[in-house]
Amino acid sequence: MSVPNTPTQSIDSSLARAAEDHALVSVPPEDRKSGLHLSLSTISVATALVIFSIGGFTVVLAGFGAGLVAGVLVAVLGVALGKALGNMALTTGLSSTITSRFFGFGLRGSAIGSTIFTIMILGFLAMESALLYEGTLLMFGWPDAWPVRILVYGVLTLAWIGMAIFGLRLALRATGILTIVTILVALYMVFKIYVVDGASAMAVFSFDGVVPGGFGTKLEAAIGVMGATAGTIALVSTDFARYCRTKRDVTVLALAGPITQNIIMTVLGSLIVIGGMPTVVQYLLDRNAGMSPDEAAAAGSAFVMGNTGAFFVIFAGWLGFFTIYAAQAKAQAINAYSGSLSLVNLVDALTGRKPGRAVMVVVGNIIALLMIGGGILGKFTEYLAYLGCMTLAMCGIMIADFYLVRRRRFEPGQRVEMWNWAGVLTLVLTAALGAILIATDTYSLGFLVSFATALIGYPLVRKVIPEGTGTGYAATAEVLDEAR
Repeated sequence: MSVPNTPTQSIDSSLARAAEDHALVSVPPEDRKSGLHLSLSTISVATALVIFSIGGFTVVLAGFGAGLVAGVLVAVLGVALGKALGNMALTTGLSSTITSRFFGFGLRGSAIGSTIFTIMILGFLAMESALLYEGTLLMFGWPDAWPVRILVYGVLTLAWIGMAIFGLRLALRATGILTIVTILVALYMVFKIYVVDGASAMAVFSFDGVVPGGFGTKLEAAIGVMGATAGTIALVSTDFARYCRTKRDVTVLALAGPITQNIIMTVLGSLIVIGGMPTVVQYLLDRNAGMSPDEAAAAGSAFVMGNTGAFFVIFAGWLGFFTIYAAQAKAQAINAYSGSLSLVNLVDALTGRKPGRAVMVVVGNIIALLMIGGGILGKFTEYLAYLGCMTLAMCGIMIADFYLVRRRRFEPGQRVEMWNWAGVLTLVLTAALGAILIATDTYSLGFLVSFATALIGYPLVRKVIPEGTGTGYAATAEVLDEAR
């Protein structure tokens, strides 16, 4: 005799369904959306504080001309990667880390891709929480003390966990409004700087940057700062591309994130950061008795990457403060969600156990707190460069396997290796090559070398190490199964 569902069982079941969200299975047709609808997700990530800071910092280093050209070039790369990986996700209906089981790495080998994606997305989760914390301290004049850290980071962490588990759909519905509010407030800041305060826009457009040398040197410096974001936005787009209906939707989704992130935010960031710096310096002098103009200028310059929210607080007051929280809420919910997907795959690939996504959301936020404690805020540009070596190498291998080796063939029941040793070896060698080039100051764009060598090298390595070499095959049920 069957036992009828109790209200508690119904609640538990609905919460579980809300939390899992097809973590390890193909998205069914009825849950797929238009590219325009899905693009709100990538645009929300692309208008976060950390992207604002990257755009502004790039122009401060290299100048407006080189910074904008770099933004366009990186956007083109991001769109190309997003479209290539997005069409893979459309075919499989799976997240990027699960797709890597079929293309590039195998069931157990996909743990490497999951680790890379986890480091990437949780790094952004950590960085953006740290920027919010710094902006909160400035707004209220609070000291950087342990009780304040526990209070602010505790509240932020609980908010990200709750939104990622139960509020993601609400966050996505509100994304359009919150993104528009963020951009409107940024435009208000531009209006205040250039119309009310009388700053010169031409001074920004003609700004030559602090990096010495010619245009080529400056362009390399600019791409060195923002180039790795092409891989990050492409992988994030891929996780949402699995919800697309058609290839046209994939194209719309692939375009939205990089254009917003690398072009629009570079222009907005430079206009606010460079044009608003004199006001920021004066603000610091007025609030800190005994601070010299040189010290205020140094502190203001540190705000560009270390406290981007300060510009919103200084120029827009409470409106700016609420805006940075609104901007981060939409992005952080998506960051926590994407990070949990990769953690689910990581644990599943390594142990064969399928943890609930809700548990992995909590674990991901704990890891983000550890990254904040490790000082990611002060090392973010280096983090991006080395991360780019791994993410772009991973992208190159997956694209090469799907398009060049397997010729776009995919069947849900196809055989999957436990370890694709050709992919694993190619990833280790090409990511290491790029990282060594950066670490030794041989070439600052080592992450591009990682991508190119992975894309070209994987098909060659696959011929030497063909499918099935040194490994067995996973059962279909093990490769593609619902998270519990």
